[in-house]
Amino acid sequence: MGSDIRLKFSVGEAGRFISHLDVVRVMERAIRRAKLPIAFSQGFHPTPRMAFASALPVGITSEAEYVDLQMRTKISSQDVQQALNQVLPPGFRVLAAMELPDQYDSLMSIITTAVYQIQVRVPAADLQERVNEVLAADQLLVAHSYKEGDQQKNIRSLIDSLSYSQDANCLHLQCASGTHSNLRPMDLLPFLQLSLGDVSIHRTALLIKLTPEQLVTPFAIVKGVYN
Repeated sequence: MGSDIRLKFSVGEAGRFISHLDVVRVMERAIRRAKLPIAFSQGFHPTPRMAFASALPVGITSEAEYVDLQMRTKISSQDVQQALNQVLPPGFRVLAAMELPDQYDSLMSIITTAVYQIQVRVPAADLQERVNEVLAADQLLVAHSYKEGDQQKNIRSLIDSLSYSQDANCLHLQCASGTHSNLRPMDLLPFLQLSLGDVSIHRTALLIKLTPEQLVTPFAIVKGVYN
């Protein structure tokens, strides 16, 4: 009987501009180099059995990415963390690891919320006024391209909270993230009269919303320590 291991890992500046598919490949190569006993899917093109949480948008760093690994044989989470950190490239590091029980919900099915720190790198004397306007708006329409054509999506309801620290010239955003609803922070920037080149965006948390007031991490939901 193997182990299922949940990892929390970071993506630094060196990985900021690579796609989610490239992040998957980085993890696959590290697992091979570390000679971990990962399980593989069946079929003509077997792939490592690993499942990521919400994909990190290109151009964003993070200290809160998650992936579940299914192992063929029993191995401790500490050994997996240590082995991967010895072979992961610059910009990637496993921050924490835990063994999962026999039954657990997938990351993609439980993640609902993301938290971002948006460091503004340009003068922004009236940014607090822009934040107030965003929060007071009923609609924030963003154009999205689909196979059926371009459609406008109202992202206002996807924002849980948005605040601005003038001393640090930094925005703090909590918003929807996951398969059911998802807000990319860069979609909010035009409403604040900012561009992607004006800011550095860092994801600080991926969370599960149990109630509007109760948010827990993908580790805490397994441990049941959030009561």
